[in-house]
Amino acid sequence: MNRFTAFLTHFGISLIIFAILGYLIVFQWYPGFFFATDGGWQGIRIVALVDLVLGPTLTFAVFKVGKRGLKLDLTMIGCLQTACLVAGTYVVYVERPIAMIFADGYFHSVSAGDFMTDAGAIPDLSTYGGDYPKWISVALPEDYTKQSAIRQHARKNNLPIRMLDDYYKSFETTDVDLQHDAFPLAKIQLADEKTKVLTKFLSEHGGSAEDYAFIRFGTRYELALLAINTGGKISGVLTMPAPT
Repeated sequence: MNRFTAFLTHFGISLIIFAILGYLIVFQWYPGFFFATDGGWQGIRIVALVDLVLGPTLTFAVFKVGKRGLKLDLTMIGCLQTACLVAGTYVVYVERPIAMIFADGYFHSVSAGDFMTDAGAIPDLSTYGGDYPKWISVALPEDYTKQSAIRQHARKNNLPIRMLDDYYKSFETTDVDLQHDAFPLAKIQLADEKTKVLTKFLSEHGGSAEDYAFIRFGTRYELALLAINTGGKISGVLTMPAPT
C-alpha cells in the first residue's frame, strides 16, 4: 500500500461515516426547511471538515511505506479524528431543533440547548403528536390578570414566553391570527424588488402573494417568515435578506 492508496482507503471509510451522519442531519435532526434555517448546512460542513478532510489528509501526510512508528501515527490520527467527530456530532445533535413553538405572534425553533440555557431543563415533549421537531403553541390564560401575573413572573426570571412549558398545547393553525400576526405584505413586496425572494417563493408554491399570510419565524441563521395559505396550511418558508 502506498500513500495514495492509504489516503483513498481512509477517505472511503470516512465517506461511509459521512453518508450515515448526513442522512441523520438532513432527514432526522434538521428535516425540511429547518435544514436551511437552523443549522443543517453548518452541521454538514462541520462533519465534512472533520470526517472527510482532517483524517484522510493527515493519513496522506504521514503515510510512508516502511516508516518507523507508522502504526502508532495512524492510530493517533484515528483517535484524533474520532474525538473531533464525536465532539462535532454532539454539537450538531444538541443544537438540532426539537420544537417549533408559536408564542405571541411569532414562531420560534427551539433546540435542546436552548431549553437547557433558558429554562434549565428539557421538557417532556413526547406527549405531543408527530415527529420532531414538535409543533407547539403557548396558550396563556385569557384572563388579563392571570396572564399579566404569568408574564411578570417570566420577566422576573428572564424566561422567554416560549419556554413556559406549563402552558404548551399542540399547535393548530387556528392559533395564528392571520391578520394581526402577519408581517406587512407591502414590506415583503418592497424587498422583493431587489431580492426576488417573494417571486421565487410564489413560483415554487403557486398563487399570489395575497393568498398567504407570512408570520415571523425566529431562526438561528436566517431572517425568515413562515407562509400560511388561505386554507390554513403551512406552505413553506420565505427567507429574507439580513439587514445591512
